[in-house]
Amino acid sequence: MIYRLVLAVAVMTALVGATAPALSTARADAASGAMERQLDELGAELTTLVETDDATANGDARRAVEIRLPPRSYTNAGVSRLQFAERAGVGVATWTVESRKRTERLVGIPIQTTASTDRLDEPGTHRLVFVLTRSDSQRVLRVHRFKSEAAARNDHA
Repeated sequence: MIYRLVLAVAVMTALVGATAPALSTARADAASGAMERQLDELGAELTTLVETDDATANGDARRAVEIRLPPRSYTNAGVSRLQFAERAGVGVATWTVESRKRTERLVGIPIQTTASTDRLDEPGTHRLVFVLTRSDSQRVLRVHRFKSEAAARNDHA
């Protein structure tokens, strides 16, 4: 009887050890896939904004969006950080899943962040406003936290 119990525990340990790396990879893929889908959609919206609207000093052209950072769960590794930045004159988003960074190009002009949007690191939904404006005679997108419609009209977020 004891031999059967020991054998069962050994088999279960071997099965868990064999499936753990695959489960970890699947969890990371789920988190990265969720971010890629959202950022592809965001990139398309921002590209349309840049191509169809004029950049003004007061930032009349804007897009309000929701970005959801997946929380860590049994089936999802979760996204621990999302950052928007400028690289080589284009706007990019970089996110972190299990200590691995991924970067995706969003739009062909620079993105500037504020202190509240420099780094998003809380899981859940983040409401953001991207404002097309001019800075030093260059078109840029500024990203702010969404407050309300009235506040957004007065101070871009």
